[in-house]
Amino acid sequence: MSKRPTCCNINCNRPCHASGGTKGATHYRPYCGKCHHAAMGKRQYSEGVTPIKKEFCENKDGRLGFKCYARGRKMPSCMLDLDHINADRNHNVTDNLQTLCKCCHAYKSKMNGDNANQRRY
Repeated sequence: MSKRPTCCNINCNRPCHASGGTKGATHYRPYCGKCHHAAMGKRQYSEGVTPIKKEFCENKDGRLGFKCYARGRKMPSCMLDLDHINADRNHNVTDNLQTLCKCCHAYKSKMNGDNANQRRY
């Protein structure tokens, strides 16, 4: 059983929100419950908390071997995912997180096999 990770947002030290799981394994979001609701626009972030998720796809620099079609333009939050660079869902540190659009995130996950052992279906 792994230790419950901490929220990835700057100055938030709450434990991450459990999002269910399969085959007895619990999966956690990178955020705590309060920050998750704030990211969806349902509430405000707590005072002093800075969200780590950007408003654009960070693959605008070509870090995945190609440049994102959005070219760094601002996108709605629902079109962006917070990606764990090393595919470890419990490693919620700034250097291991990047904001990717859904297309770039799917491509990266497919090419790297990031979710090969974490199927939910």
